[in-house]
Amino acid sequence: PVLGAHRGHPVGLALEEAVHVQKLIQECLKQLETKKQQNVGNITHIEDTAEKLKAHAESSKTWLTGKFTELRLLLDEEEALAKKFIDKNMQLTLQAYREHIKSCKEQIDGMHSLSTRVWRISQEPDPIQLLQEYRAAEQEMQRQTSLGEVCYPTPLSFEPVKSFFQGFVDAMQSLLQTPLDTRLKENTNCQLSGSASTKLASLLKTSPSPERSLFLK
Repeated sequence: PVLGAHRGHPVGLALEEAVHVQKLIQECLKQLETKKQQNVGNITHIEDTAEKLKAHAESSKTWLTGKFTELRLLLDEEEALAKKFIDKNMQLTLQAYREHIKSCKEQIDGMHSLSTRVWRISQEPDPIQLLQEYRAAEQEMQRQTSLGEVCYPTPLSFEPVKSFFQGFVDAMQSLLQTPLDTRLKENTNCQLSGSASTKLASLLKTSPSPERSLFLK
């Protein structure tokens, strides 16, 4: 290259190419720095989001604690109401039983009094007096000697109450046996998401324009 008519000409081309390459290198370094700063910014954004996520998770657990406490209180209240329902109906039925027993005892006392009266009539030596007293007691004797009702009370059953809550418990157990993530997926109102355009455990990424990518390449 240092001989002949073209002496020095390739050197000039090399210098021009070197200048061009230097510009490309500077642009590359500039883009690398920009990309590095971009990644530094990504780290900052991710770390900030991670801290916010931790805070949000803790606040969500606190909220859940309150809701589950409320749910337990509601279940305790429901249990108390169910037991009160049983007690109330038991007391009402027992009151009806007591009133019937009282009626039976009153009839027993009446029959005992009539028995004593009839026995005394039977001991009356005067036939006229006996007939008169018998006539006076005859209607009461007929009333008391007619057979009364035999009471076979049907015990009050609380099986419907037990069946209702057994069904409630079975339904809850069936629901809770399904994994939580499956239940959340089946419920369209309970989808875990960061926003309408992102999915769980995803990062929102922005891509450079095609022209920029082509230029860097």
